[in-house]
Amino acid sequence: MRSAGFLKDKRELLSTYTTHVSPLCTTDTAAPHKQSNVLLDGRLHDAANSAVSTTISSRAMKFLLFLLTILLLAVPYGREILHELGTDNMITKTINARHIRPNLLLSVDTGPYPQRIAPLDPTDKFSFVHISKCAGSTWIRLFKEVLKLNICPEKEDGVEHSVSYQQKYKCKGADYTLISLRSPRHHVWSQFTMCKYSRWGKRVTRKSDDFPRSGDEYEDDEVDFDSWLDNFVSMGNATDNHYNCYHPANFQTRALTSPLDDVHDGRGGFNPNMTLAMNTYKNLDFVALVEFVHESQCMLYYRLGDKAPPTAISYLDKSCHCEKQHEEHQKSKTVYVQHHNMGKRSNLRDLPAATLSKVATLTSADSFMYVNALKNFMDEMAWLESDDGLGRRVVCDNVLKKWESELAYLDGGRFNVTQLYHDAVVEQK
Repeated sequence: MRSAGFLKDKRELLSTYTTHVSPLCTTDTAAPHKQSNVLLDGRLHDAANSAVSTTISSRAMKFLLFLLTILLLAVPYGREILHELGTDNMITKTINARHIRPNLLLSVDTGPYPQRIAPLDPTDKFSFVHISKCAGSTWIRLFKEVLKLNICPEKEDGVEHSVSYQQKYKCKGADYTLISLRSPRHHVWSQFTMCKYSRWGKRVTRKSDDFPRSGDEYEDDEVDFDSWLDNFVSMGNATDNHYNCYHPANFQTRALTSPLDDVHDGRGGFNPNMTLAMNTYKNLDFVALVEFVHESQCMLYYRLGDKAPPTAISYLDKSCHCEKQHEEHQKSKTVYVQHHNMGKRSNLRDLPAATLSKVATLTSADSFMYVNALKNFMDEMAWLESDDGLGRRVVCDNVLKKWESELAYLDGGRFNVTQLYHDAVVEQK
């Protein structure tokens, strides 16, 4: 969503409002009276609690008056707030960090960020943060075998670190930090199938007696996936049983915020610091998207400039535009790492609604991050296609059409990636 003045003011107001209201929304058994919950529309949750004890101090009364003033200011924005939340039943929930969608707490910038379109020197040191099941192995192989870059880490497999840990320890001193992100729904499914079918996944999950593995048929995957999700939804903030494999709760956001060496087992928190996540994301030098891996390659190769290997320059010239006669060249020059060939699906939107709801519950922060990454990515593509870049189409209509339905679940089911691209092109002009 493009930021507007009134929207920014609303977010600032709500952020201040949440800061002051949250203490009232907690339960204190030692308090002399029951604390009231404050609702979005400014009403008090329990009319009986309006008869506040006359023993309340004058300081507390002043705070309540201040709170009511904030509520009165918030009322004119009620409709916009509810629209942003996207769920009417949110009106009956207290304002609390657990219940507010992240886009109400942060002001979203539009790209392209200057460092995302700046030239990259192929002779410098590159650090690629490998988030599991986000095409990391493919990218590392491409960096090594095609681009011949000084890339850290060099191994396609092994321990996968958080951004913070890799910058401070594993790849300290790198000139650029790169990453690849993925649609949260597809990312969670990929984690599950990796745990169920890959050689590594079978080995680690056999240490758990209750990993859901009823069979290898199409229908079996749906049943097992739903059972696997149930395990994590019911766990809450616990990390005691992730089947020795992946814990899918906001996996990508935790990779952006955790100070730990890896995030496979869920450490790092399930309510990630979204301000830290966005700041980390903004400071990255290159962000690829799995759903647009070819287009991501085009941006990277263009930024490497004349010093890029001949293979990259040839790819940029022959494949980075929307002309069908060069599709075979694109396929022959694309590196792809596959860990297993089971559990593949043409789409995920046909999974049962109850199952998809569980995925959404586990990936609310990741969905917010990915929507913003998509917006910035399309801004970068619009710049690449402009006269300042290649001066030709790179994001093709057939690719947008392919992902339009699959990504429509984002932003409360209102997301349209094709419209997002066209809006970015218009803004670039």
